[in-house]
Amino acid sequence: MGGLSIDQLHADASALAGGLTDFGTDDYLAGLRALVEAAAASPHAGDALDRRVGGSATNALAGRLCSQAGWTARPECLQAPLAPQVVVIGLPRSGTTALHQLLGADPRFQWIPAWMANRPRPRPDRDTWDDDPTYRARMEAYRTNGPNILHDVAPTDPEECITVMQQSFVSMTWVSSQAVPAYHDWFIDTDERPSYLRYADNLRLIGADAGDAPWLLKNPSHTFGLAAMLETFPDARFVHIYRDPAASIVSGCSLIASMGIGEGTFTPEELGAHRLRIWSLAAERMDVARAGRPDRQFCDVDYRDFVADPLAAAHGIYKQLDLELTPAAEAAMRQWMDDRPKDKHGAHRYTAEEFGLSTGEIRERMAGYIDRYGIS
Repeated sequence: MGGLSIDQLHADASALAGGLTDFGTDDYLAGLRALVEAAAASPHAGDALDRRVGGSATNALAGRLCSQAGWTARPECLQAPLAPQVVVIGLPRSGTTALHQLLGADPRFQWIPAWMANRPRPRPDRDTWDDDPTYRARMEAYRTNGPNILHDVAPTDPEECITVMQQSFVSMTWVSSQAVPAYHDWFIDTDERPSYLRYADNLRLIGADAGDAPWLLKNPSHTFGLAAMLETFPDARFVHIYRDPAASIVSGCSLIASMGIGEGTFTPEELGAHRLRIWSLAAERMDVARAGRPDRQFCDVDYRDFVADPLAAAHGIYKQLDLELTPAAEAAMRQWMDDRPKDKHGAHRYTAEEFGLSTGEIRERMAGYIDRYGIS
């Protein structure tokens, strides 16, 4: 009989993590069980879905093992205050990645390098990365396979928070792209605060040797879990970028579809309905969380302004956050703009109708979000 085995996932993760066996507390097991059961109950259940879910679950468990090993080796980091945070948020495909990378060019910030996000440990000095076998392997794979042309994150780029946060198994990882509807429903009703607390401890581990350099973080999923993040990251300040959802929702569908529509995953129509449901709910939750905490700082950025002049947008953000944009940081941002022009890999084309949606339906469903941010 097929299906995923939790024991086998643990064994595979241990092998992937070099024989580590300490997964820490068992609070992640509820999410792991929900995921395994949802894969078995999915309308798309079978070997193909098991491979998709099993591969991602094994990777998340291996990351959990590495974090636990890091805390065991460096227990003092867990007692350290967390350095201040600037957090880029926004619905998927609203420019969060580009904005994160642009701001990440400023050497004042520390961030999670993409090459080590799956296996957290204290971040080594930049000038030693070339000597690290994990870094070399990731760079070789990137050179061989090339970037994801719709979501270009190089091993040397800052990575989004979800890669580390999936260790908790309360994660948008399996909501955003996997056809496991029972897990989606479980996630919507589950408290994300323990996941954010674990994430904070992972940041303490990764930044154990970085002193008080401020963090630059980013994740679209923080729109969904914003209430939990506001509570567990009391000093965080947010940069929120917004875009017409008739573009961002469909662009997100296109990105997920590019990873493979077929056996073991959504049909195009299912994908459209699912992402509209999840991300319209995220927009509503974000608005409620923000309204409940008027004391917290949010800097809102129009996607159109950012695309038209990224550096001017950066100047506006720094002014609102009362940060100095130094000549060195501005030069680094200009270099990033030269290296990563918009549509570097070609224009991304998509239509709502490909996913059973219409522009009018999306805008009607997300009218509150459109009105709040003055999207025309």
